[in-house]
Amino acid sequence: MQQNEWHKVTLLMNQAPDMAEFAISEIISIFSLYDISHTKLFEDHYEQVPEIKDIKSSDFPTYPFIETKIPNIDFRDKILERAILTHDVLYFISRSEDLDNLHINLEEQSLQYINNPNITCKVEVISSGRRLVQEERVQILNQVFGKLQCPNKIDLSNPDITYYILLTHKNQYVLGYSFQKKYKKRERNFARHYELPNRIYLGPVSLAHDLAFLMVNQAQVKENDFVLDPFAGTGSSLVACAHYGALCFGAEIDGFLLQGHCIGQLNVKSTFYKEELIGQKPYVNLNFKQYNLEIPSLIRTDVNSRNYSPFADGFFDAIICDPPYGIRASIQQDVQDKTASRTLIYKRMFEISRRLLRKGGRLVFLYPIWKQTKDQLQNEDGFKLIDSKEQTLADKRSRLLVTMLRQ
Repeated sequence: MQQNEWHKVTLLMNQAPDMAEFAISEIISIFSLYDISHTKLFEDHYEQVPEIKDIKSSDFPTYPFIETKIPNIDFRDKILERAILTHDVLYFISRSEDLDNLHINLEEQSLQYINNPNITCKVEVISSGRRLVQEERVQILNQVFGKLQCPNKIDLSNPDITYYILLTHKNQYVLGYSFQKKYKKRERNFARHYELPNRIYLGPVSLAHDLAFLMVNQAQVKENDFVLDPFAGTGSSLVACAHYGALCFGAEIDGFLLQGHCIGQLNVKSTFYKEELIGQKPYVNLNFKQYNLEIPSLIRTDVNSRNYSPFADGFFDAIICDPPYGIRASIQQDVQDKTASRTLIYKRMFEISRRLLRKGGRLVFLYPIWKQTKDQLQNEDGFKLIDSKEQTLADKRSRLLVTMLRQ
């Protein structure tokens, strides 16, 4: 496989219906981080690629399997080092409407492996439409590889290469492969290292670890970036930023939460819990010490105050937040048009971000709405709306993951 060629691949995306739109947003943002536009990413799927905010998972008949191209063989690892909702990147072999023809018109880049008797392999069958019993998996495997006549030796524990037979909900079949030895195999979701059930210090509501990493990817946070969370809480978003080497700053109105009085508590089920912590006041910094991350700069202040000015203008590369009057609080509603009204704290969030965020920096936040609300968000003064994707929640509520660019 040549290093300097574009390679056709299949992205294995998250199958959960409530995360599908977020998965599309994330992969667009990660490719953009490495200077690959969404038009290049999806050029084979549209006659004219729409704006990012208008791209939906339903546009892809084979979702959660999406075909695209990557510029070199190392780019796969760059994706998987960051992606939360893309589980793997497979090099493409072939696609067909039925299993009998899946061995025809094989991608040339794959032949050097399929026809090599000196490498070991295993085969996995993945279905997005229905659950397959083991007998069905074996039948599909034999039907495809019997016609391929692949001379690879079987090694189920540590193969050189893993082949995947993908069955889409539209009854299409995709054949792909990934390397096991040549490229380090990551955990199914590396961010599980940071999951909340094992977090040492928790508040009454802490941002879920996977959502925090997803927001960081939307903000395209990288090493040595200056990042602010004006509603820091127990630091969940800043933990994800610090993972990528960002310099983290946070503000929180609740001093008790920052310093471990009353409202915050130690998680005795955490593997980081030690006897020497018994009797001590828990505090936010413990969450960073747990993962050996750089301690953030935190201040106790009310961002809704007009006197809020602790930072220099244009100082930050990204602002990431889940405002406290967001999805966890009541949603103001205009009874006549049934749309969610923006609370004062969101208006204040934009005022702060206009001043503190550099031009070209990203503002990423969660925004509560009623389900299927139309005309949810438009460009804000000083910002361009890059993306806005909806996640349905319980009852009649939803929330938007919003990404804006400072202009």
